[in-house]
Amino acid sequence: MAEPNSPGVAFVAHCMLNQNSKCDGGARCPGIYSPLVDLLRERGWRIEQMPCPEHSFLGLNRFWLVKDQADTLAFRRHCRRQAKVVAGAIAVHLERGTDVVVIGVEGSPSMGVRVTSSSAEWGGRPDKGDDEYPLVPGRGIFSEELVAELAERGLGDVRASGIEHQLPTYDQAAERRQISNLLEQPDGR
Repeated sequence: MAEPNSPGVAFVAHCMLNQNSKCDGGARCPGIYSPLVDLLRERGWRIEQMPCPEHSFLGLNRFWLVKDQADTLAFRRHCRRQAKVVAGAIAVHLERGTDVVVIGVEGSPSMGVRVTSSSAEWGGRPDKGDDEYPLVPGRGIFSEELVAELAERGLGDVRASGIEHQLPTYDQAAERRQISNLLEQPDGR
């Protein structure tokens, strides 16, 4: 049975609902990222906050990092444990006939959906000065583990997109259109 009065449930990256959980210097605004939350509320979508694997693994006093630095056995296992919890919640909503989307953060080493960060040269304390943050196509570690966990459960592709507010090409109007399209296409295409 579908959930009443809601077109669906959006599983949202932790930092979109709590910018204060980002690494030092990473927050784009205090508190919630209102462009996303406002859009979800306008459309009547329920919001479920996903955990932040970087925050829960490395703590609040952490440096920014790239996927190569985070991709250790311990961190990947940590992400997989958290992905199992999120996939379980997604499964419950899907069993009820509720539409589900996942909204990550593009450029994130863990929550990137289509864009993550990568550099074989980064290691230890960030000391790259004014070098641009190295972005590459691909998923972050948590996103990879969530996709794998959903596949293992036979849940197939759950529609997903990422907030692009930290990318150099960020365009708020384009992002709003992209998220609106994600929410309006229950067939996923």
